[in-house]
Amino acid sequence: MPLNMRLRFSPKKDGLVKVLGPLETEIMQTLWQDKRSTVKKVHRKLSQQRDIAYTTVMTTMGRLAEKGVLDRHREGLAYVYTPAISEEEFVSMVVHQVLDGLMDDYSDMAIDYMIDYLSKHDPEELRRLQRAIQSRGS
Repeated sequence: MPLNMRLRFSPKKDGLVKVLGPLETEIMQTLWQDKRSTVKKVHRKLSQQRDIAYTTVMTTMGRLAEKGVLDRHREGLAYVYTPAISEEEFVSMVVHQVLDGLMDDYSDMAIDYMIDYLSKHDPEELRRLQRAIQSRGS
């Protein structure tokens, strides 16, 4: 499914905020959890945690729909929003876009860094990578 999503990748941020803004992330997490919602319901849920304008939530949800991450259809006077893509599919798409970009332009450095990173921070994942490479080479 083609999304109109241009990634802005902020590696220093946590989780989905690396590619979505903080409010977009909160909205998407709400929709992934609830499966469908209106701006009013999302605003009510978010305003329990912080002071946020209804129009800000409405604008952000509209933009997420324009980007293809949310679907919306009118029911009566309100739009009902549903995720156009699951959280797992979204994360997979992000990983593919980021790694494709790195591999296209900097494959040697990206591979060397990944191996160095895994050997220092997660040797078990490095072993898993080695097993995956061996199984595909057979």
